Amino acid sequence: MIVFEGIGGSGKSTLAKRLGDRLETAAWPVRTTREPGGTELGSAIRAILLGKGQAPDPWAEAFLFEADRALTYAEVLKPSLEAGAIVISDRGPFGTVAYQAYGRALDLSLIDAMSETAWRGLKADLVFVVDVEPRVGLARKRGSQEHDRFDKEDLDFQSRAREGYLFAATRRGADTVILDGSVPSDEAFDQVWEATVAHLEARLAAVRGEQA
Repeated sequence: MIVFEGIGGSGKSTLAKRLGDRLETAAWPVRTTREPGGTELGSAIRAILLGKGQAPDPWAEAFLFEADRALTYAEVLKPSLEAGAIVISDRGPFGTVAYQAYGRALDLSLIDAMSETAWRGLKADLVFVVDVEPRVGLARKRGSQEHDRFDKEDLDFQSRAREGYLFAATRRGADTVILDGSVPSDEAFDQVWEATVAHLEARLAAVRGEQA
């Protein structure tokens, strides 16, 4: 289970797609997903959360994210992992820490408990946090065709979200890689690929050791 995290405009989605494509080319079984919107019902939740309509109450927003997360776990993550696939997710629980706990100032312990419940205790094996200055991320978003409600939040909100991502990364520690989102995409992807290969080789070695 590999998760890419970061504020809007960080480049995480591009890196997640490139990793999925590269692993498939190398004949690994891969399933890609995203939060929110990794399932059919989740797509409807995504439209509510990221659309340009009326913004929901902050706690309602958090519960909707967690509802989407629970659906994705049940319909995508659990069956794919049990089938032996490498699951690559564009965003995960760090996002709720960043946007709802830090951005909206909701209770972090409750956010943690909700995410733990939604994923039934599942932990990602490898997390990439693509870190970029909020001004850079917002400028990239303005130059792209993909905008959502969170991209309209002010610079202070984006800065709090970035702080939340870095907190979540530091708190998790092991198997978490913070990438500089300001470097060229190819350079960032080289780091992603190197870390992924090292992680997969270590896992394969551990499996062989258990089977010996």
